[in-house]
Amino acid sequence: MKHLIAIILLGLAWQSGIAQADTLIQTPLPKIEEGNRKFILPLATFSPETSLRLGAVGIYIFRLPNAQPGTLLSSIKAPITYTLLNQIKARFSFEIFLDENKHIYEGYVQWQRFPLLFYGLGPNSPEDNEELYTSRNYGGKFSYLNKVGRKVFIGGQFEWINNKIVDREEAGLLSQDGLIPGSDGGTVAGIGLSFRYDNRDNNFNAARGPFIEGKFTTYNKTFTSDFDFTKFTLDVRHFLEVFDKHVLAFQFLSEYNWGDPSFETMALLGGDIIMRGHILGRFRDKAFWAAQTEYRLPVNRAHWFSKGLGKLRFFERWGLVGFAGLGTVGSGFSDIGNSEIKYSLGVGIRFLVLPEERVNVRLDFGFGTQQPGFYFNIREAF
Repeated sequence: MKHLIAIILLGLAWQSGIAQADTLIQTPLPKIEEGNRKFILPLATFSPETSLRLGAVGIYIFRLPNAQPGTLLSSIKAPITYTLLNQIKARFSFEIFLDENKHIYEGYVQWQRFPLLFYGLGPNSPEDNEELYTSRNYGGKFSYLNKVGRKVFIGGQFEWINNKIVDREEAGLLSQDGLIPGSDGGTVAGIGLSFRYDNRDNNFNAARGPFIEGKFTTYNKTFTSDFDFTKFTLDVRHFLEVFDKHVLAFQFLSEYNWGDPSFETMALLGGDIIMRGHILGRFRDKAFWAAQTEYRLPVNRAHWFSKGLGKLRFFERWGLVGFAGLGTVGSGFSDIGNSEIKYSLGVGIRFLVLPEERVNVRLDFGFGTQQPGFYFNIREAF
């Protein structure tokens, strides 16, 4: 409860921080167009796998000069965080839209040293397997998408991550030679193709339209990878306006790995995006599927996304969310059909910090077949 009270107070303080944030940035930035935002803010997030995470994040939300009105908002984020579990993470990420969204650049570079929990592989890994290990990794990912048709994009990506397991329990599964792939760390490097269909009305907080993205990536020694495998991921979303002011959102995620991926690059169930209420990686294996839905409704304002409402007062910026999810993991598609399905349920509070761009701060409480938890973060889960 102490953590929850602190998190709510930090969320309320966020609004006052925005007004002062522009004076904190000294680094020259590109010309600021109307509606652009830049700020440095204190960052506080909470999830079961990290406990309370504190730090600072620099955020720049913008359209480049002379951008057409239909060009989506680009964003750059640079958080540096430290958690109560002695986890450290520094990350620089970007999502850039150019030339009326004809070119999309996405990616990140990061360094982190994180103690994490491991329970073994498969959908039935027992709670008694729990062990703590510390992973140190650095690297990044870069992707490019080119518009080839109306709302259709094709492109590619490259990923390179060097990982080292710097600490693990002597009696744990990760200490048994050859039992868990990647238990000593190693380099993961691959190149792939991607496809996207995006007809959402907003990339930060959609109220209408579908989104479909598929990625096919191969990792092998040609790209200096220590692990030889191929990964396919599918992300399908759809957003509907309900009663002309609420939003009903759906998402389906699936991942399949052929070959011999490391345990840290396998499909992971849980976290603050999907299957909230499960620790990230509580269940992991080569294959994974999950589906979730959210019902989003505003409090004290006419629309979830504040269309045409002008400047909102403090009490008009709040929203409520209810969510539910199902999912599981398995060693393959045939196995995943027979795996026990896990569930996730929860509720959330939203505070609209940037009404024009529909950017929310979110506080979620999720519970399921495993440990419940609070999740405090920026933007919607999907």
